[in-house]
Amino acid sequence: MFDEILQQMTEFKIDLIESWLDDQPLAGGAGERIVELRAIPVKNRAALLAQTAPHANIRATGHGWCIATERGCGGAGLYEATRCPGCKHSVIDETFAGTWHAIYSQQRELMKIEDAGPAVRQRAERDLKVALDVINSLGLSPDDDEQEGAVNG
Repeated sequence: MFDEILQQMTEFKIDLIESWLDDQPLAGGAGERIVELRAIPVKNRAALLAQTAPHANIRATGHGWCIATERGCGGAGLYEATRCPGCKHSVIDETFAGTWHAIYSQQRELMKIEDAGPAVRQRAERDLKVALDVINSLGLSPDDDEQEGAVNG
């Protein structure tokens, strides 16, 4: 049974990494590096994936993929999603587009609260920009009404 689970995990990683090597837009520090590496020709992609995937550390965070092998952020990105896009160990693909749209919407809602105070507003503005950058990096855009509201705030 353990071998079956290990085999399924390896197959999942191969499929995931292969999707990253295709033309889909990626965000995050590692995502940007992967996009750059696509320019390097590979003779046997299947062999590369078969050798790489079993050794790759890939964890879903709910808002991206973490490929840190040792230190990384120590898990802080699990609780603070907007830390991940700037992390050199993160890959954000289209799987998480809905999550980043939701983060964007939540920050807009926070900015509408008039008595929340300057710290909340400042944090919401920062996180709104991070979410918008991720959405744009994925080749998407927020709803026009949402983007206009964020700009006109």
